[in-house]
Amino acid sequence: MNTTPFTGLTIVTVLYRSGEMLAQTLPTWARSAGELPVRFVFADNWPQDGCEKVIAEHFDEARYEYLPDSSNPGFAAGCNRAVAAATTSHVLLLNPDVWLPDDALDRIHAAIAADPETPIAVGLAMHGGEYVGISLNPISLFIDRPASATRAALGPSGGAAVFPTELFHRFGGFYEHLFAWGEDADLALRLYASGSRTRALDLVLPHAGGHSVEGDNKLQGFRAFLLARNRLLVAARTFTWPLMLVAIPVLAVAHLALAARRARQGLLRPFLRGVGRGLLDGPAARRQWKGRRFGFASLYGYLTVRRA
Repeated sequence: MNTTPFTGLTIVTVLYRSGEMLAQTLPTWARSAGELPVRFVFADNWPQDGCEKVIAEHFDEARYEYLPDSSNPGFAAGCNRAVAAATTSHVLLLNPDVWLPDDALDRIHAAIAADPETPIAVGLAMHGGEYVGISLNPISLFIDRPASATRAALGPSGGAAVFPTELFHRFGGFYEHLFAWGEDADLALRLYASGSRTRALDLVLPHAGGHSVEGDNKLQGFRAFLLARNRLLVAARTFTWPLMLVAIPVLAVAHLALAARRARQGLLRPFLRGVGRGLLDGPAARRQWKGRRFGFASLYGYLTVRRA
């Protein structure tokens, strides 16, 4: 019997340098929402680029909440702040560079109503492929899961994810120290270790991908730093000690391969700084999560259970 009733949906979006992109995607959101009981919360980490005006042009004031923060606390903190403002039973985390087909929110509503307790991974079409949720990977630790994969998703991707609001809060939301890139994998591993599984929705949304760092070399370097650091922090926080002891040599070899890739991209220095910072911050990050961790039993279940 379901103990999490479906009483409404709030779309949660974190904005950063998103004005031009939002002007393209938001009209599709308005059309898809139509008369559905959907609300919107926008956490704007770069308020000076005009997103507030774009939002006001497409939605009545009563239908959305706009939360500007020029300090740019990061994607993870922005999501947590926006989810805290939601008053509905469920939230849809949606990146601003995603287009919604006219029937998308109808289909998401129906999927939630059919099983309100379970997180949902919504598909994204980007970089010439289609992806649904997150997968584990021996090199990168976590990657976007190809839609054709036979293994079930570890959890939803933060770019298009449905969570029961109470579940998101109960697990502390995203770990804000990660800032961006990896916070969804961290939450996915913690949820999986605690027995929560994710459904994949047969819906793929067009996604531009990477608009917040596109064309900015400094931000590309910052992204490389965060990915390198956050892989280590996610493993430190979420793996049991026995799994961690096995993972350490695998991660060491993987980072050699990743270092070669970053060197070819001209991003070796920020990558190495990220590795160093991850090693330094790992013990403190681990202490900050007191719940169940992802161990060999969780890994066996993940590797052997196929999608429905």
